[in-house]
Amino acid sequence: MAPPIPVGLSIGNVLFFAVAVSAALYLAYRWALPKPLPGIPYDESARNNLFGNLPEMVSMLRNTGKTRPFFTQHTQRHQSALTQVWMGPLTKPSLILSDFRESQDILLRRTREFDRGPWNTNAFNGVVPNHHIAMPSADSRFKGNRELVRDLMTPNFLHEVSAPQIYYKTMALVDLWSLKTKLGESKPFNARKDIFDAAIDIINAVAFGLEDDQSTVKNQIDFLLSKPDFRPTPNADGSVMFPELPTLPTMAAICEIGVHLGEQFKAPFPKMAHRYALWTSPTLAKSIARKDKFLRDEIDKAVVRLRKGESGTRSAMDHILQREMNAAEKAGREPVFHSPRIHDELFGYIVAGHETSASALTWMVKNMADYPDAQTKLRSALRAAYPEAHAEGRQPGVVELWKTQVPYLDAVLEECLRQDGPIPITLREALVDTELLGHKIPKGTAVFLVSDGADFRSPPIPIPESARSPSSREKRLYGSWDPSDMHLFKPERWLKTDEKGNVVYDAQSGPMMAFSLGPRGCFGRRLAYLETRFVLALLVWNFEFHKLSEGLSSRDSYDTITKNPYRCYVSLTKVT
Repeated sequence: MAPPIPVGLSIGNVLFFAVAVSAALYLAYRWALPKPLPGIPYDESARNNLFGNLPEMVSMLRNTGKTRPFFTQHTQRHQSALTQVWMGPLTKPSLILSDFRESQDILLRRTREFDRGPWNTNAFNGVVPNHHIAMPSADSRFKGNRELVRDLMTPNFLHEVSAPQIYYKTMALVDLWSLKTKLGESKPFNARKDIFDAAIDIINAVAFGLEDDQSTVKNQIDFLLSKPDFRPTPNADGSVMFPELPTLPTMAAICEIGVHLGEQFKAPFPKMAHRYALWTSPTLAKSIARKDKFLRDEIDKAVVRLRKGESGTRSAMDHILQREMNAAEKAGREPVFHSPRIHDELFGYIVAGHETSASALTWMVKNMADYPDAQTKLRSALRAAYPEAHAEGRQPGVVELWKTQVPYLDAVLEECLRQDGPIPITLREALVDTELLGHKIPKGTAVFLVSDGADFRSPPIPIPESARSPSSREKRLYGSWDPSDMHLFKPERWLKTDEKGNVVYDAQSGPMMAFSLGPRGCFGRRLAYLETRFVLALLVWNFEFHKLSEGLSSRDSYDTITKNPYRCYVSLTKVT
């Protein structure tokens, strides 16, 4: 029989083991804590939290439905144009930059130092992995993809193909709101779905040339006309509701995928979030399958039409397919119409084109009601710009709308985007070890460029000129805003008098990054401006937007791919 182990020895071993484990855990904890970059302000609470700033962002998302204000608040909290944060456990510090001159410099002139990185691409990789927006510039596929779609934003394509589709789909929205205004006796109604439906009709028509039988707005008009005795009953807040025709299955699928894509921008780990959603949501998987079938069917129909030489290029899809046919002929190969890049470029064109324009338009109609003086001035400017249409009691035509300059219309559009841009944050990643405002920045550091805080909507945070990059000091293309009225809605800030005494619109009046800048700025920027210009002009031409109650005019917002208002109601009177 073995002698018993001395009690003292066993307790000593246990204590030694416990101390060793505790020390190891403490050292591991200290090692895992966030490591700040020298000299750049940060939150001490985040520095001592394994999850960094993530808990604060999750709390904000849970309470408000958005996370983007965190970035603006962080720079204001530290009164520093450059701050650092940690987006999760075991992550390197990311930077928040709230200064237009340095942001512009990064986007326009420092593209060899900063580019789109994983923070950009991960959110898109689940839904459109073969779209150029999901690729860094160094990706071997990027150049070919951009070549495939490069002509879609040329003036010729926009005016000859996109503009007519935008016009006719917008006039359908005018007809729908005319009907609702009559039936509802000008009482307020929720305009959000109508705007989003009109935007999806527009982008689908531009992308695929879809006819009216696949127009959600046209079908909704027919549905209301089929109920001649319907009269809406006012709600407690004074608004009225209208019966809605179920959304067409394919359009519903596209919208569901768009919503899912928006959720990826709020997820700390987008790739994992996408896989989890596919696993837990049968409807999402079905929507993706329906989207794939829709793309395949539309491409097949277009190929037959193009090979017969019918109707020429009438959509973005026709143009892309024709480029593939030409490239295949030149290379002596068979064209591949159902390649992943063609499918993803087409679908990305829809989602991005729909989301940004729809979001911008919801804020624009809210601003017309909130700022009646600007609305009245805009309507007068439109009447003066299109005198023949006004005298003849007709709508301005397609060519009139894109060809005639209306400085005040451009100014209102730009001021709406300055106040409530669809995407108020642009993200870049350092490709090399570099410097930013005098601080050493290691390769791989993510930089969030904020475009709705200091310098844009509130006074700039002072920066010593010596701390700026050489190219930022040398080139100053834009003006600056008057700090005393930056918080106001003031379209006049975008106007100036030229040497001939004419009032003209000046796009470089002051800081603006609604669609980013530079070679990796928003690809669909020109299309978005064309669409919002047409829609706003035709809506103000046809309707007076009335001031709403405080509850219905709330400017509270939530985040998806873009920034959206919780409430978007309109009360209209038809203008003659």
